[in-house]
Amino acid sequence: MRPGTDHIGELQAWNVDTGERAWTTTFESQNWGPVLATAGDLVFMGGTNDRYFRAFDSRTGEILWKQRTNSGITGVPVTYTLDGKQYVAVQSGWGVDAQREQNLLNMAKGESHYVPQGGVIWVFALPD
Repeated sequence: MRPGTDHIGELQAWNVDTGERAWTTTFESQNWGPVLATAGDLVFMGGTNDRYFRAFDSRTGEILWKQRTNSGITGVPVTYTLDGKQYVAVQSGWGVDAQREQNLLNMAKGESHYVPQGGVIWVFALPD
């Protein structure tokens, strides 16, 4: 953790044309999950111990929505279209490796975060 901060994880977006950082969002825990950027200017991510799956505006970093899941997000989000409607799906299920890392963080920070094991596919319809 950096001195003077209460977070240890962050998500950064970079402008590939200029090489400059566009925005940063910080989290109180590490991110163990993958990130998906879409052509529709959305970024999806989970992987933090608060069990949220989030959608960001890719231009600003603003959180557009978040949904707490049954467990941690460690699966890769995917999007697909069915009958003209776009969806995003992600697997929620904190695995043994992530649980061990969480235990190490708990010991280091003197905290007791518990993330239940899981095994659920969450699917969200995206607005038109």
